[in-house]
Amino acid sequence: MKNNSAMHWAARLAFLTSLTLLLVKFGAYYLTDSKAVLSDAIESIINVVTAAFLMLSISISNKPVDINHPYGHGKIESFSAGLEGGLIIIAAVVILVEAVPVFFAPLPPRNLGIGLYILGGAGAVNLGVGVYLMRAGRKYKSEALSADGRHLLTDFYTSAGVIIGLLLYHLTGFLWLDPLVACLVALNIFIPGIKLLANSFKNLMNEADPELLERIVRSLNTIRKPGWLYPHKLRALRSGRYHHVDLHISLPHYWTLIQVHEAEQEITQALLEALGEEGDIMIHVDPCEPPNCPVCTVDDCSERSADFTSAPKWSVKEVVSARSSFTTASRTI
Repeated sequence: MKNNSAMHWAARLAFLTSLTLLLVKFGAYYLTDSKAVLSDAIESIINVVTAAFLMLSISISNKPVDINHPYGHGKIESFSAGLEGGLIIIAAVVILVEAVPVFFAPLPPRNLGIGLYILGGAGAVNLGVGVYLMRAGRKYKSEALSADGRHLLTDFYTSAGVIIGLLLYHLTGFLWLDPLVACLVALNIFIPGIKLLANSFKNLMNEADPELLERIVRSLNTIRKPGWLYPHKLRALRSGRYHHVDLHISLPHYWTLIQVHEAEQEITQALLEALGEEGDIMIHVDPCEPPNCPVCTVDDCSERSADFTSAPKWSVKEVVSARSSFTTASRTI
């Protein structure tokens, strides 16, 4: 509950900041009539829209699992990040449409002094709030908060670029610098927009997360006990702050149901601690087979058909693969 409140507060902060800076930047454009300043203001429109959707997505993603959403509601955060990426790309195109014609009919910006002060203050605010949202996103495992934080940091770099461009114009008097800076701003935000959109698609399509799989396998190696053989067919997906893990593991075929249940519970608890989040762990137990004996560390096994040789650490490649490949490999030991 505490995490939920903190995430809602961060989302509201992002919205209020974006709305305030939108008004400030359009005020700066009105004063300066600079296309570079306009490009910065247009990007702020995207900030407001995405911050509003961020508040909605945070509210929905924190809803508990229900009968219609057995994997939770966290995927809306990936949708939110994708929406943000798409709108950033649209903003880049709009900026180019506004800036390119000015190359052929340039107009000198006005009131540069006050305009630069306004952009400098707006950039500082974006930097502070962007860093805060990035940290909150990492802390609460929120893709939407992280995406909005990255966007605000991009907005900060945009403002910095605009300020540098206008200072150069002030020093040189070259009118083409104003639309040039606007075009550079468009290109600068276009690339992060593409990355946000691509990452969103990856998460919506449940692409494997190497870092998540590594954490799971590292945890399995840490708690490994005699009789735990060949974890395999590991599948893990993330839905917002929730994780869903499906894992097969081989255990001695002569173990009682109580022993099997205890092992399953211990593995489940260890994985939940490794994830550090809420989630579902589904473990399917397979009986051991004679080819498993060379890597089995059970000392007093009356069913052993081969001597123990070694028990190397499990790797991500092995644990995510099908068990048949390990059975074949074990016969060559």
